[in-house]
Amino acid sequence: MPEWTTRQEEILRERCYEGAEAVSDAIYAECGIRRSPHSIETHASRIHVSLRRLETCPECGRVAQQLNRKSGMCAPCTEAMHVDEELVFNELLMAECRQTDENCEEVQRLRREYARLRQANSRLCRKYRLQGKRGRK
Repeated sequence: MPEWTTRQEEILRERCYEGAEAVSDAIYAECGIRRSPHSIETHASRIHVSLRRLETCPECGRVAQQLNRKSGMCAPCTEAMHVDEELVFNELLMAECRQTDENCEEVQRLRREYARLRQANSRLCRKYRLQGKRGRK
């Protein structure tokens, strides 16, 4: 077997997170030399390169040690997805709140009118020393 070239070691370092088999295929595709996965593992150990498989996030392309098992994305993308979901849910809730009777413009107008009349009646009772609703039973 021929000696390891600088380019082969570069490929090994660049693609180490994909595993020994993927590095073997990449070296064959680029350099035309078939290296076995075992020889790649041995050489990676000698030059202190980890062949631990890392996963690539399908959303942003980041290489992560572990993807979220439910979403299949890296942690930042998963959290961004959660924020987006909550924003949509919040907009839905706000739309429902606007449709309720409590926030209806007519109800607000009637409440203001009721408060205005109560205040006017209270002023009249104080001005002419009349009894209010409580004292008129």
